Amino acid sequence: MNTAERIYEVVKNMPETQAAEVLEFIEFVQLNGVTPPERISAEQARTLRAELRALVASQSPANGERRRVCPSTARWGALLMV
Repeated sequence: MNTAERIYEVVKNMPETQAAEVLEFIEFVQLNGVTPPERISAEQARTLRAELRALVASQSPANGERRRVCPSTARWGALLMV
């Protein structure tokens, strides 16, 4: 069984909301060409976190407006902000 088949076997039994989160993550990886590195240095991790924080801050809504954020996006963002 290849990877796509294994993903399908897991996702097909999930509630629709969880399956949608998996799809959103897969599409994110696909669009951004994300391939996790084997290992990064502590300095690289600090630099990446700083860049991500700056990006998030630059895209924050003005005047206290709230954006709707998919729960999975919020979770991944929280993980990146550690």
